[in-house]
Amino acid sequence: MNSSMILLFFSLIVLSMYILAQKSYINAILGYGAFSVALSILFFILNAPDVAFVEITIGAAFVTYIYLIAIKKTAEVKIYYIETPYMIEEKEGNLTGFEYELIKEFLERKGLDADFIKVEDENLIENINDHGEILIGGIIIEKNYDNIIPSDTILPSKLYSIGQPKKTCNGIFVSNLEKSTVDNLEDDFLIDAVRYRKKIMEGETILSKNAEVLRESGYRILFYIKDKSLCADFNKYLEEIKSDPNYYENLVRRYIG
Repeated sequence: MNSSMILLFFSLIVLSMYILAQKSYINAILGYGAFSVALSILFFILNAPDVAFVEITIGAAFVTYIYLIAIKKTAEVKIYYIETPYMIEEKEGNLTGFEYELIKEFLERKGLDADFIKVEDENLIENINDHGEILIGGIIIEKNYDNIIPSDTILPSKLYSIGQPKKTCNGIFVSNLEKSTVDNLEDDFLIDAVRYRKKIMEGETILSKNAEVLRESGYRILFYIKDKSLCADFNKYLEEIKSDPNYYENLVRRYIG
């Protein structure tokens, strides 16, 4: 066995490990294309030019092309969002916020494009009804829905009770409470930490009743039920960035303080 063959066998092993380690679909496909090229060269050296030709045309070119086309058709993820202070909000014509940066970086790592769509209606969960659809924006969920799966907690929060709650903000999913925009909340409502903080920072008086911490909670991102693998990948990504306290805490401080 000459040195060229040894080098090619070694490159096949390295490329295999590279493909398995990739989190981005595009990088994995490009690695597969390089693997097919190296394999076709090996076939040629082993005096099998016909097999080499089939491998480089079908394996390296055609199959790679088909996969790239398939990914292009399914690579755009619809991100429905509730505009929420500090989490995702529009400033000077651009989206910004803790959740925005979090989901944008995750999708970029996966090689997926994001289409951010603002929603304001009360039936927010119904927006998630197809593959590749996600809901973000200060989401606290304490009910079960058949069509969605929540991520792990991305950020701790609290639920504040103002009087005897009869309403809550869009984005807080609890039983037996009417939904409303945060600007239309009056006496007797339930509110989360970031929205409550925004009201205080803007100098608003929370009407005549004291705010009491009802319970500890946390913000999550909601995925369509058939996207369990995407949700699982996001949870791994979340675990990864939380394991780097400097990065995670800096991200929280940058947007939330």
